[in-house]
Amino acid sequence: MTINKMGIGMAHSKLILIGEHSVVYGQPAIALPVNILKTTVTISATRAGQYIENSESRRRLDLMDDEFEGIRQLILKLLQKFESPRLTFSLEIDSNIPQGRGLGASAALATATTRAFFDFFESELTNQELLYFANFSENITHGRASGIDVATVNSELPLWFIKNQPMEQIELNLAGYLVIGDTGIHGLTSQAISIVRERLNEEKEKTLDEIAKLGELAAESRDYLKTNRLADLGKVMNNAHHILSELGVSHPRLDAMVKTAKSNGALGAKLTGSGLGGVMVALASNEKDAIRISQKLLKNGAKNTWIYSF
Repeated sequence: MTINKMGIGMAHSKLILIGEHSVVYGQPAIALPVNILKTTVTISATRAGQYIENSESRRRLDLMDDEFEGIRQLILKLLQKFESPRLTFSLEIDSNIPQGRGLGASAALATATTRAFFDFFESELTNQELLYFANFSENITHGRASGIDVATVNSELPLWFIKNQPMEQIELNLAGYLVIGDTGIHGLTSQAISIVRERLNEEKEKTLDEIAKLGELAAESRDYLKTNRLADLGKVMNNAHHILSELGVSHPRLDAMVKTAKSNGALGAKLTGSGLGGVMVALASNEKDAIRISQKLLKNGAKNTWIYSF
């Protein structure tokens, strides 16, 4: 093997537009690809060792931290597939997707890693194989992942998702901007799911009604994405955030950022992902409003913001 051999893989981020938590109970959710946030993995042949590196560290594969166990196991599985368990390499990760924010960072990393290995070994990668290997890693990282993250980081169109049903792509006909605001706080997925479960135990009828309403909002959103009804989509986002707050999965910083966005021209704003931290998303009708919302969020405590257009 030549020492300058190299393989490269890429994947983009994602966010849940509507359907957080209710999707666990059989209601629909819509996930959007976020192309401005990306992960690139580069594998280079080396003379010795198996190393993983990013901008912050360089570590041996067998000494990676626990949070990277899914990727470590994925790499071992890929090396086994290509009958090269003793391959000496350096795997470099370049990503601007923040970890633990519900933006699909681990799914993008698993996808990019799989693509990089297939590229390195000059092997054709089918979509079925890609989903298999990436979900293998996600199941270790998250424990029986739904598959929506991996599917969305591999899609150029929004996805309509209902538990235990095939995912569908949604044709997009919408002219607007989304502003993503990062609280700087890691989202707490398992705790948020537990909160909703406890609400069901304590206030079953009310909670079931709220979950059903989130499903109705997802169905409305699907139509709005297809028919360029930006203002209506904004109202749906506001309603969804209110319900998610009632379910107990928001956070004071998320609520403050949603309020800031709405008071500075956002048509709608809501948390996205599991909640209890993580990120929020705001809808703007034009670039000028999106920039103003972004600036106000940063001025009022957001760790970072990103703007992208539909």
